[in-house]
Amino acid sequence: MRKTLRQFLLLAGLLTLYVQSFAQNPDKTITGTVRDTEGLSLPGASVQVKGTSLGTQTDANGKYALKVPATAKVLVFTFLGTNPKEVAIGTNTVINVTLTSANKTLDDVVVIGYGAIRRADVTTSISSINEKDIKNLPVSGVDQALQGKIAGITVSNNGGQPGGGVSVKVRGITSVNGTQPLYVVDGVPIMTSTNSIAQDQLGGKAGQSEQSVLSTLNPNDILSVDVLKDASAQAIYGSLGGNGVVLITTKKGRANEGKINYDVYFGAADVPNKLDIMNLRQYAQYYNSLIPEVAAASPGSQLPVIGELQNPDVLGEGTDWQSALFKNGYTQNHQLSFSGGAEKTNYFFSVNYFDQEGTIIGSGFDRLASRFALDHQVRPWLKAGITGNLSRSNQKIALTDGTETPTTIVLYNSPATPIKDANGNFITTSSLGANTFGQANSNPIATATLRDVRAIQNKAFGNIYAEIKFTDWLNLRNEANYDFQLGQNSAFQPNVVNQNTKQTILAPSRLREDRNNSHYWALRNYVNINKGFANKHWINFTLGHEAQASYYSGTWVSATDLNQNMPSINAGIVDPAATNSNVYEWAMESYFARGGYTYNDRYSISASYRRDGSSSFGPEKKWGSFAGVSAAWTVTNEEFAKNWKGIDYLKIRLGYGSVGNQNSPVQNAYSTNIRLFSIAPFGKGGVPANVGNPFLSWESVVTQNAGVDLTVLNKRLELSVDVYNKTTTDMILATTLPVFAGLDPNPPANAYKEIEPPVTNAGEMNNKGIDIGLTSYNIQRKDFSWKTNVVLSAYRNELVRLNSPNAILRGAEQDFTGSTSVVNITKAGHPVGTFYGYVTDGLFRDLSELNNGTNWGIAVGPTGLYLGDVRYKDISGPNGTPDGKIGSEDVTIIGDPNPDFTYGITNTLQYKNFDFSLFLQGVQGSQIFNWTRKYTESLSNAYLNQSTTVLNRYTSNNTTSDMPRFVNNWHSNNTRNSDRYIEDGSYLRIQNVSIGYNLPQKWANAFKATSARIYVSGQNLHTFTKYSGYDPEIGSFNKSVLTQNVDNGHYPTPRTFTIGANIQF
Repeated sequence: MRKTLRQFLLLAGLLTLYVQSFAQNPDKTITGTVRDTEGLSLPGASVQVKGTSLGTQTDANGKYALKVPATAKVLVFTFLGTNPKEVAIGTNTVINVTLTSANKTLDDVVVIGYGAIRRADVTTSISSINEKDIKNLPVSGVDQALQGKIAGITVSNNGGQPGGGVSVKVRGITSVNGTQPLYVVDGVPIMTSTNSIAQDQLGGKAGQSEQSVLSTLNPNDILSVDVLKDASAQAIYGSLGGNGVVLITTKKGRANEGKINYDVYFGAADVPNKLDIMNLRQYAQYYNSLIPEVAAASPGSQLPVIGELQNPDVLGEGTDWQSALFKNGYTQNHQLSFSGGAEKTNYFFSVNYFDQEGTIIGSGFDRLASRFALDHQVRPWLKAGITGNLSRSNQKIALTDGTETPTTIVLYNSPATPIKDANGNFITTSSLGANTFGQANSNPIATATLRDVRAIQNKAFGNIYAEIKFTDWLNLRNEANYDFQLGQNSAFQPNVVNQNTKQTILAPSRLREDRNNSHYWALRNYVNINKGFANKHWINFTLGHEAQASYYSGTWVSATDLNQNMPSINAGIVDPAATNSNVYEWAMESYFARGGYTYNDRYSISASYRRDGSSSFGPEKKWGSFAGVSAAWTVTNEEFAKNWKGIDYLKIRLGYGSVGNQNSPVQNAYSTNIRLFSIAPFGKGGVPANVGNPFLSWESVVTQNAGVDLTVLNKRLELSVDVYNKTTTDMILATTLPVFAGLDPNPPANAYKEIEPPVTNAGEMNNKGIDIGLTSYNIQRKDFSWKTNVVLSAYRNELVRLNSPNAILRGAEQDFTGSTSVVNITKAGHPVGTFYGYVTDGLFRDLSELNNGTNWGIAVGPTGLYLGDVRYKDISGPNGTPDGKIGSEDVTIIGDPNPDFTYGITNTLQYKNFDFSLFLQGVQGSQIFNWTRKYTESLSNAYLNQSTTVLNRYTSNNTTSDMPRFVNNWHSNNTRNSDRYIEDGSYLRIQNVSIGYNLPQKWANAFKATSARIYVSGQNLHTFTKYSGYDPEIGSFNKSVLTQNVDNGHYPTPRTFTIGANIQF
């Protein structure tokens, strides 16, 4: 009884204390006004109790009132375009806040590789963007989202294929072996391969098959992107940084900020425009007009009269092959993320599903990805964490960019041929009278529909770290990086025969299966020192060691004549010649250091050094050293500049550095590589794959950089300008030897599996350019703001030399007749990938021009070279001077795919709860070789469809036309590679328009959300260009810098409309 009484009295006492405490600390209401630095109120600003979902928004006058519990300690104030601010509540009931603009401040932190420093201490050329610049864009990879956003970066989509390859150049073309930069995600270099599969495994052409290296990374997980553009910044990455370094930082959780975010959008896409190809009515008019032309020129080879085409006016449109191939594509993206943390532990977890159907039959891309990040303060002196990115992507690849691909065949296939017969079965040809129309054994819609070519990637990468904090300014970080990837690629073609017509639609049945496994690991340990003292001196220092290695193995097998068209290797006959496997390994050890010093926020100097030892090179050249140094002077911090009017900030930067490239085919320093054959005349065996070169070394890239950072007009205008000179030496090139050497005479094509000649260091390349970035805060008012960002990049590329004075590198294409010719050429004294062909001199319009004594290479006459045919200039001969003969010596450089400059203009406006953005992106001065016109304007086969431009061709009644005459396969003079097909590739594109609305707080609260935004946007809305093809953004063929801007049935970039929402709980 006494025990029960004591418990009752204790409980009553505690209850009394609780009630008294509650009475002394009741809920209270805090009021106030939120303003900007100019004293203008900010409507719609968020006011939230830190660590809770309790919050409100300011009204139209910037005022707020928020009832908070007694346990509330801190209020967090946020507003779009400003820096967030935290204020302790204490005993205050009125809290007025001024938010500063989120302009780049000197205290911002910039990621520089193996660490971060204050922006005020940056001495190198680094450009950055944040999540707002890339969020909600309907793209599969962040590399596409960089286009037009960062000065010095040239980004081109290699086509509209979902998940397809993207060409990224940091300050021009660094090497003929490739330009792709090093991507580093949260300290993890993306080193594993992105293998895809080409359609030539099923017969015909390979087509565009590259996949974006970043397509497995969810763009919505990215917090910021920093690009190291000059060698003084890249030197810390040594031999991996020669093509530039892109540092990607992903999102993490913050203590006391528990959040749930759901981001979603849906989109619909189409092809913005189609080419003007003749419909059936126009084709009938065209065909009928050819009959008298051919008869006049060659009475013995008259075209037949086709009764069904005699009255064009009663005919319909016929088969629209383009409309049958192109379709509407659909996109959906869902992202759910959880982030937050407690006193010692922060967390972030996200899951993403992205699905994009292509605008061409048989193309698409989907990705399921998740990411997690966990950081824990184990002890006051020890912090540890782990990140992981898991993804599975499935890319379905369309056959494009080749003469025998559906994207080209639909342009010249006859409109008189239907896609299917009356029974709904595919057909290839049809007859009008005794005349056959269409392509035998080829129906482009059937090919696109029935083939199934896909690349599946399963990828996991991330890092584990432990950071020991010795003092506030000294810490040791230990990291382990991992990157695992499994690839599963397949290409399937059934055997299809129309049982009614007995036409072969696709044959033979074939299946190709690829399996590849790659993994990468790295162990990294480094010390960071970051300390200021005496209010004038600031030092930062990094010293570290790194070991890394990668492994790749691949196996592929093909089978034909599949039983019942079953997509299984066991169902067919295995092709021994198409069965193979390979294994590659690579390892590198490195030591690196970086030091920086700033005095009184005026003078800064930084130096980096790295020494790499790579297995790619022999014992004589295994180790290489790379270094950079840079300095900066902040002029406006000088005493003499204190009273400068109009100039708020001025910094001058200078930098010099050397980095490297390992763009060597695997293990070319050694002769121990063996190419094994599963079949041979005398049984199984093998031959050496190559002749090794133990003296093979790194490509070296040296850059000089000078830059200015300027802020004027009371911080309303920010300007950053950099000029640079970048020289690549010791480029890694295959040696071309005479045939009698017994080695491959045309490396690196290796068409017949000959022994490859040694690879050497021989070439030199130079890039000079300028980067300009401009930000203007045009209007910052009470309820309206307007900001403009402009970036401009220009470079001039020149190949100084190859491994011999007359050496050239070629890029070839094949036309619909089956002949292959060189279209791009890379030679000393010119830019990489210039166009190669004849120079035209109009058309022959007078017999005296034909009979002027020049040897045209073709007999003169109505069925030979005649009036209305293309005339070429006699430029050179065997002795280097005109020789009165048109031949191979007259082929010369006729164009340049490299642009004069690229640019992007972004306007961001906000009015109360509405936001609007307009992004314009453009290219000026690039040229395109429109290979498509070689068959849509061939004017050689009466049964092929043509562009409507041929309706205005040269005839005896139309002698002023610039379009050549019809030649009925008498010769191919008019379709030679020439400047006739070179077009201006300049364009200005409305790349993105977005309109959003932030829901009022009470609306968001109705579904338990702290904030919500809905938006609509349009991507690739319109392109202003003179180019006659689908799309002037061509890019490279499978990322090769040797074949750029050649339009041979390109996959057009789609136009996309999206609607979406960003919701936070």
